[in-house]
Amino acid sequence: MRTWAGLTVLAGVLVLGGTVSCSGDTGPAAPGSAPEASPSGPSPGTEPAAPAADPRCEPGPGRTVEELPDLTVRAVELPAVTDPETGTELAPAAEVPAQVVDAGCVIRYDAPGGCLGAVEVTAATIPPTVIPSTRVEDREYAAVPVPGDTRPGARAEQVCRVRRDGDVMATTRDGVVREGFSRDGAARPGDDLVPTVRIPPVRLPDVDVDPERLERTEIGGGVGRMEGNGTTSWVAPAAVLFDTDEATLRPEAVAALRTILAQVRAASRGGTLLVEGHTDDRGDAAYGQRLSERRARAVAAWLVGEGVDRQRLRTRGWGERRPAYPNDSDAHRQGNRRVVLTLRP
Repeated sequence: MRTWAGLTVLAGVLVLGGTVSCSGDTGPAAPGSAPEASPSGPSPGTEPAAPAADPRCEPGPGRTVEELPDLTVRAVELPAVTDPETGTELAPAAEVPAQVVDAGCVIRYDAPGGCLGAVEVTAATIPPTVIPSTRVEDREYAAVPVPGDTRPGARAEQVCRVRRDGDVMATTRDGVVREGFSRDGAARPGDDLVPTVRIPPVRLPDVDVDPERLERTEIGGGVGRMEGNGTTSWVAPAAVLFDTDEATLRPEAVAALRTILAQVRAASRGGTLLVEGHTDDRGDAAYGQRLSERRARAVAAWLVGEGVDRQRLRTRGWGERRPAYPNDSDAHRQGNRRVVLTLRP
């Protein structure tokens, strides 16, 4: 078993979030077979070629990047060929150069409160290589090219929909798997004068990212709490907080907001509190966008009035772009008109 920065490779399988997904034969190699390349350093005095990194694996706003451990393939030395009787060098030494295989990364994208962000495993490539040719007097030992291979990336999109899952309402997002893949080993046949040259196979293991889930619990007054994926969000229906087409809090909204604020304070006195407004798909989209922004700011202003540090608060309006339910009934549209407060460490 090997571990890099919290990622574990167990019997040829890369595990994220505790799920193990196996691929291929992970038992011991057959006698006489070449071993797989290992993520150890290159041969002494040999610098492996640096791979071209995927630019999406650079950290940036709106996403968290988890680098997968690169795989270093050792150089294979081809010793000089000498005359067994005189010791004269008949062919110089050579090598199959060391290589670094860029395993890519896992990208987790930020999402609005109550939603599960998209997750992506980038593509990866095991580059080709070649066993070089050798000529000894009148004997030609031809080069052996070894083709590389590429595995495309895998992605699961952002999910905001709330559905019944057994006895609870929940938002769930599928996991993703980038299957493991290999570059075959190869050999350049030799004879009584020039030894056979073998290079081992190279394999990148499966990358398995677990599914994620947010469960909704009703806490009274029409307010729901959604927990999972390291976050907690509180969802307040717009009908509880505002009159139709208005962004001024109703007197009845205070009870619901105080219930949420008490739970926020009990959960943490630090971190960021994100306040986001949403509307349904009725009416002009630009108007709905502005209304969702005004409603988020109105809730944030109330929180400041209750003693919440303004520096902790962030607001955003999403308009109709992130529905929690299909906009196919009055009840679903009412569920989409909401304000979501999310506590982030």
